[in-house]
Amino acid sequence: MSIKKIMENARFEKLLSGGNIPEKALKDRIFKDLPVRDKLLVAYKHLENLRQMNGGYIASEYCGDKGGDRYNVFWLRDIMYATYANEYVGAYDRMIESYRLILRIFQKYRGKITGGARKRSYLGSCANEIMHARIHPVTLEELTSEWGHHQLDIFGLFLYKTGDLMKKGHNVIGTDQTETLILLRDIVLYLTTVRWHSAPDFGVWEEGPETHASSIGAVLAGLTMWHDDGYYHHKYKTQVPIHQHIPIPQEFVEIGRRTLDDLLPRESASKPYDLAQLSLIWPYNIISDAQARQLLDNIEQNLVRKKGLIRYPGDLYYNADRSAPAGNEAEWPLGFAWLSIVYSQQAVRALRLGAVFSPPTEYIEKAEHYLDRLESVMTDDGRAPELYTDGNPNYNIPLAWAQSFYIVARQNLNRVYERMNRLP
Repeated sequence: MSIKKIMENARFEKLLSGGNIPEKALKDRIFKDLPVRDKLLVAYKHLENLRQMNGGYIASEYCGDKGGDRYNVFWLRDIMYATYANEYVGAYDRMIESYRLILRIFQKYRGKITGGARKRSYLGSCANEIMHARIHPVTLEELTSEWGHHQLDIFGLFLYKTGDLMKKGHNVIGTDQTETLILLRDIVLYLTTVRWHSAPDFGVWEEGPETHASSIGAVLAGLTMWHDDGYYHHKYKTQVPIHQHIPIPQEFVEIGRRTLDDLLPRESASKPYDLAQLSLIWPYNIISDAQARQLLDNIEQNLVRKKGLIRYPGDLYYNADRSAPAGNEAEWPLGFAWLSIVYSQQAVRALRLGAVFSPPTEYIEKAEHYLDRLESVMTDDGRAPELYTDGNPNYNIPLAWAQSFYIVARQNLNRVYERMNRLP
């Protein structure tokens, strides 16, 4: 079903207003056996259950009562990825509300952004002057400084997606644009001053400090989106000159790209490959075709497991046997969704480039394959767990951005099917 048809569908409208369609759809059936339309409705309803009144998404409903960290709080990265699903069902108002919440949080801790820029370097894991990645969902207060909060990819993702939405004609920055643009310039100043292209951070998985390819790529994508170099022009029907708002030094774009090229195909000094590197292909599309192929080969050959992808070899987080971590790593269903999205994107791109008489069958089959594998490890009522350890899921069911990525993956395949149906 197309995005437009979904948004016009009365059942989807009823779902957004709080209807009980998922329960009806699942009556006497399990999620993976539902029609595609109902799968989207059910999956989106589960995601909406994690959305808060202020537009943010808690990472999961788990409150920590069975041990471990509570996840019913905000992670800044999780919010930005969780709301991605809204774009793919046409609910831009919800997505914009989420990004404006991130803006509010950045404004609240703006002193840390400007203070961090003055440091010029950063090696600590929990210094008070660093923006925290985990926030209380109501008060927006920082929750802990117990682990690495210096995560450059959060700023890169924010710059990339706000620029993308603005180029698509959506007013993300609100009515008080002067104050917001000053904040965005502060973020750029912070990134360029702390030498993001060579400085270690804690990356997507909050581990380090190391120089991470995924972090470099995220910031490079964010700066490139706002820089007038034409790199992303092909994505937009009209060119909105957002580069006039924020001065992005050409030098830092060039240095960042060289640094990323030098580090790839590794994720970091300690990790030859990493699940987070898929972000360099989607959403950022910031690497060459040859680099993307190398990353995909590395990830598919080394990280794919029965119930998901491991984040990297030897990962200790929820490891089934920490005394012998290799082969006992937690398996993330999120990885199946991410691979499906990447291959659907490649299929769409091939069709756009003229693969009319020779459709990109391999890409389509891989996108379907990984989406099928994801659905096989989701719960019977359509929720995507954070991870599996020794064949069992943990308590974070669903994980917000995994649930979102399922919806994106499903809608990406729908786009491929629609294009295929238009072929002669």
